[in-house]
Amino acid sequence: MPGIVLATVFVTFPFVARELIPVMQAAGSEQEQAALTLGASGWRTFWHVTLPSVKWGLIYGIILCNARAMGEFGAVSVVSGHIIRQTETMPLRVQALYEGGSAVSGAAAFAVASLLALLALITLAIKTFLEWKQARDYARAQQLAMPTPESDSDTAFLARQNLR
Repeated sequence: MPGIVLATVFVTFPFVARELIPVMQAAGSEQEQAALTLGASGWRTFWHVTLPSVKWGLIYGIILCNARAMGEFGAVSVVSGHIIRQTETMPLRVQALYEGGSAVSGAAAFAVASLLALLALITLAIKTFLEWKQARDYARAQQLAMPTPESDSDTAFLARQNLR
């Protein structure tokens, strides 16, 4: 079992890294350096500065990692040893049932594959919801950043309102 987990982690964690690295590069390290300069500990800086700034990239990477892990066949097949009811994952179970040859095992393979497809659709729905939520939060932040007529000249404010 630890070998299966290790193989899955080895295959799927690059999806998390692929999402996090650009987000962390774009965010820069100025905020972390400021927090450390102001006396925050390393853990406090991580939890209150770094993690909130990369939250969406991390969540998206975890969703991709989960989707890949649900369907992982190759690495797990090599490492697992195909021990029935001990080292089987859903894709390996589908293969074993499909190779069973009987109509019942074929139907069971279809049922397990359908369950995998349902899990994939749920993962896609979660991803879509989170993208929508991120876009909504970004739009709200942009609206809050817009100056009001009191803080800006009336001419500049009216010009921006006409651009919308």
